[in-house]
Amino acid sequence: MAVTVGSIAILVPLARVRPGRWVTVVSWLLAIFLVANEVEYQIYQVGNGSWGAGYSLPLYLCDIGAFVAAVALIWPKPILVEVTWFWAIAGAVQGILTPDHAIVFPSYDWLEFYGDHIGVVLAPVFLVVGRREHPQPRAVLRVVVVSVAVLTVVGIVDAVTGGNYDYLRSPSPGSIQSLLGPWPWYILGTTVVGLVLFTVLDLPFWPERRRAKRDAASRGGLANLGSQQPV
Repeated sequence: MAVTVGSIAILVPLARVRPGRWVTVVSWLLAIFLVANEVEYQIYQVGNGSWGAGYSLPLYLCDIGAFVAAVALIWPKPILVEVTWFWAIAGAVQGILTPDHAIVFPSYDWLEFYGDHIGVVLAPVFLVVGRREHPQPRAVLRVVVVSVAVLTVVGIVDAVTGGNYDYLRSPSPGSIQSLLGPWPWYILGTTVVGLVLFTVLDLPFWPERRRAKRDAASRGGLANLGSQQPV
């Protein structure tokens, strides 16, 4: 958490007050790190013989989010930024606070896990707050649709491999899911919590959207008034 907060405290204000080429360089470096970290972990598991289809595929939302964040840092299309923002802040922060397996510093597992989660959290804050790539109107709805589609595919993989990707078969130990009852009720509870978190994360952008809507209406009114002037 200290590394996460420290990175955000340094990079994000600088991006706002001193934008420039360095922002592009940092975005590329962070994107490369996120992808390399995921790929290296796959190679590491294959190399030591621990890889398994039921638990090693990069199908947890934090893993998928790392790839999405990497693309968003280079190609900040609204849907990519929105998925990165809502998934990372709502989910990856909890991963930092309540990791789902025992990992000991300075093992490779520790470095990979926290490197991934710190990068996944830093990316959306750098994008949205530092680079001002804000989620657009109806962002929550779009991210919910993407989330349902992705989790449907992950659920099929779980059924085929016997895995528990994204904790669709049993809750993550030590997380808020473990307090929400047995399957399938904890999935319903997690969905409600997720919707609440998505809405809270969308709130900071409501005033900006209202101002943009008022400005658009004012411009439209002036244009109509001008078109009614006698020639």
